[in-house]
Amino acid sequence: MLTIKKIHRKIVPDRPVCFSRGGGFMEKDSKKDLIADAALACFLSTGYGGTSVDDIVKASGMSKGGIYWHFKSKEEIFLYLLKKWMNESERTIQAQLSGNGSAVEKLSGLKEQFLERINEPVSAIIYEFNLQAKDEAVLKKLRALLNDSKRKAIFKDYILLAIRKGEFRPLDAEAAADVLISIFEGLGLQWFIQKKDKKTFERTANLALDIFFNGVLTK
Repeated sequence: MLTIKKIHRKIVPDRPVCFSRGGGFMEKDSKKDLIADAALACFLSTGYGGTSVDDIVKASGMSKGGIYWHFKSKEEIFLYLLKKWMNESERTIQAQLSGNGSAVEKLSGLKEQFLERINEPVSAIIYEFNLQAKDEAVLKKLRALLNDSKRKAIFKDYILLAIRKGEFRPLDAEAAADVLISIFEGLGLQWFIQKKDKKTFERTANLALDIFFNGVLTK
């Protein structure tokens, strides 16, 4: 495994950048983004639980006081990264579900994107954090972040459009949006915990959407 120092040289370049979920970089200039990139390098190397603030200090090249000037804790750094990841995820979902095609085609396309990204290390870090977070103040911030997410509204609009076009029967669009979010989040958590082989996991994901669209009862 690469050491923190090596990772710092490899993926935290001279100009501060911010990682995207797709693996690309977006140029940033703030010290907060420099710290966040260094923290991400550490999280990818040793996991969220295995990373300390001292590790982030070494990887960023900043003083501990400089880190704490911008962030109160390691958890706050992670929440800053999570917000960026969520923003990009929302843009991806919006683009897919508002595109051309039937309701089935659009959601199936989103599932394919989900399966392509499930092995990204960043995904594992997110699930690790969710399982390890115990501090009530941190959990409160996490809940507030999730409540501010636009995902539910995006899924709800997708469902309402499908209802208007006659593709879905009339139903509670808000509750159905929660169901879809639960499907994708549940699949992600199952992958993180159980680490099934990819083909088995794909069958599970396909069946989950089949049940959403068609149910399990015979006609």
